[in-house]
Amino acid sequence: MATKINVRSPFYKKTEDSSLASATMQLYIYTGVLTTDKPASPQYTITKNAIDSNTYVVFEISELVRDYLDIEFNGEYDSQTVWVESDITQYPLADGGGTAIDTDNNNYIAFDGYGYFHEGKNPQLSRGLLMSNNTIFRLNYDNVRIPVFTEDTNSVTFLYKGEEKRTQTVSSSTNTNGQIDYITVSGLDDNDTYRERVINDNGTLEDSICLDQFLRSFDVGEVDTIIIDTDSGSEVVKINTINECKFDPYKVTFVNKFGALQDLWFFKKSVETTNVTSEQFKASIFDQSTLSYKTYKHQQQAFLAQGKDRIVMNTGYVNDDYNAVLEELLLSEQVWYTKITETEEQVIPVIPQTKSITYKTSVNDKLANYTVEFEHAFDKINNIR
Repeated sequence: MATKINVRSPFYKKTEDSSLASATMQLYIYTGVLTTDKPASPQYTITKNAIDSNTYVVFEISELVRDYLDIEFNGEYDSQTVWVESDITQYPLADGGGTAIDTDNNNYIAFDGYGYFHEGKNPQLSRGLLMSNNTIFRLNYDNVRIPVFTEDTNSVTFLYKGEEKRTQTVSSSTNTNGQIDYITVSGLDDNDTYRERVINDNGTLEDSICLDQFLRSFDVGEVDTIIIDTDSGSEVVKINTINECKFDPYKVTFVNKFGALQDLWFFKKSVETTNVTSEQFKASIFDQSTLSYKTYKHQQQAFLAQGKDRIVMNTGYVNDDYNAVLEELLLSEQVWYTKITETEEQVIPVIPQTKSITYKTSVNDKLANYTVEFEHAFDKINNIR
């Protein structure tokens, strides 16, 4: 069983011996098949001396590993993890001197996740379902997708009104591209709706209210219960289906605390704005040869004009389970929302601008709606050089 490293939190490795004076760690970080695709040379070689009379040395490797873990999302849900091997050699003299005492080799699987303070050092988190909430609010014609850790997950079963709709067996893998599996009720990993299937197949959709209503009558993810069977037991996730007829819902995808991509639907009112910034200077428009100036020329001249788009979204009414989801969304460093036009599916990178949140409960607030503001993670005018 591979130990998980959640690289947004520290991960400590301690080596100890009664005669130890120093230790050298060789750190290998790679993707692909375990051991087979291990690079010939380590990415890092670190030597540390024992402090004072201590007989141990401690290494912290999370920040080093995270440099090699770059999460991307283009509408496809891929397993994005890395293998980590730490080879530690103990020495009786400082700076790696003398004959080696012992060598300790360990393999780990690293996720772009994190633990909270109360979860202690080297948090392992869940080894089955890779999300915190046990309730999902889904759009009525949208697919349902859940991330699981394949090493400890055996199967995922989708039910509707007590009837089994689909069961998928989950197999473990020694490849980094098989550590996270995004299980869907439809079996279509990257297509949530009929619209997305047409666009991803290079088709064209006519923008029509009647067509929208027709397509929304086909539910590719009709389900109300998901059962995840793992080595440590079963987890149950309840599905609430929302039929939104007035507003255009948005799907937000973010990297959650487990290092997996997670979808969150905002069903209600959204407002888009553009903020523009620029500099100004006072230009000389007077023509001395004619002792005149043109009244249609700018005396105050703008330059370096640039814009940023923002969008404010509302979740609609959700339950207490979504407090953890909203918290992880605001703490995420990688967030996108999906916008579907007539010809393409646009995945737009954004940064949450909402920096604080008041958690709502059914006891205090009865119904809870959350409002989150996002800013596009790029300038309005293309200035990529």
